[in-house]
Amino acid sequence: MSTPPSAHRSFFARIALIALVVAVPLACTSSRAGISATTTVATTSTSSSTSSTSSTSTSTTTTTTLPPTTTTMPLVTAGGVVKVANASGINGAARQLTDSLAALGFVTRDATNAAAVDEDLDTSKIYVIAGAEAVAESISYLMGGIPIERMPTPAWISGGTANLGDANVLVMLGHDLAGTPLADMRT
Repeated sequence: MSTPPSAHRSFFARIALIALVVAVPLACTSSRAGISATTTVATTSTSSSTSSTSSTSTSTTTTTTLPPTTTTMPLVTAGGVVKVANASGINGAARQLTDSLAALGFVTRDATNAAAVDEDLDTSKIYVIAGAEAVAESISYLMGGIPIERMPTPAWISGGTANLGDANVLVMLGHDLAGTPLADMRT
């Protein structure tokens, strides 16, 4: 007794479907330079007669490579006036950072020294007055993501809040970043 032709078609269709299910997930790859996706499409055609059955299988491969994704945060330099206070005791550190920020387009005021509870800080931080948050976030980003806090009253600098003047962003430069060039702070 022979197997009906429709049984042969069904068998080959199942084989083609299994090959497709196995091939597609194995063909997807990713790399550091970008993402590659490979899609394999398998088609099966079956023809039969009473005496023999033949099968033809065709496969098509498509590859798409996407460029790597990069995100650069735009610096916001307008809307804030920046004052840097030396909370490290390293002479000239606040002046160096002030000059670097000014060179990038930030509006700065003369550097000063930290006082009272912030006079000697292990870790740098930024104080901000409402309305200048975007400038403070840009400086934080440049300095490796240092924390931003609401401006205390009084400001913990020599001369207190009066010495703050029109500055609405106060960078408290601690031992962790004092003397480090701004370009090296993000690493």
